[in-house]
Amino acid sequence: MKKLFSVILVVCFALSSPIISLAAGETITQDSQENSGNITVNYNAGVTYTVTIPASVTFSDTEKEVERSLQVSNVVLNEGSTLNVNVASLNNFKMMYGEGYIDYHLMVNYNDVLKDNNHTILSVLAGENTGWAVLKFATDLQKDHVLYTGNYTDTLTFTVSID
Repeated sequence: MKKLFSVILVVCFALSSPIISLAAGETITQDSQENSGNITVNYNAGVTYTVTIPASVTFSDTEKEVERSLQVSNVVLNEGSTLNVNVASLNNFKMMYGEGYIDYHLMVNYNDVLKDNNHTILSVLAGENTGWAVLKFATDLQKDHVLYTGNYTDTLTFTVSID
């Protein structure tokens, strides 16, 4: 019983004493020419970002223009890199229902109407932490091509790439 208690006591003592690193750094003694030493402290930051896209856009007979924000935050990139956000329309900026459609337009920061599909709408350079764009969706609800009652829709796909 005394042996078991002694073993437990030795193990507890060993676990409670400071752990000595096997990779010793510099040693400074009273005989050292330099009374200082250096160590390196590191952290390796990886690529991070958060892109927040609009939830949805709904037009009505009274609301033919809708603004939504696109935000990029917490950006950490490799030096010299650029984060790009592209948008592509499933139906080339037409809300579709069967063979019928209603055209709409997308402007970025109140500039040109996007005509290209898969267009870069926001870029954030390495060293910048955030970015944003105002997306303005507009339609005249021209119903020349509306064939039936129903929900006319399009799907926008936002894609993030780093160059």
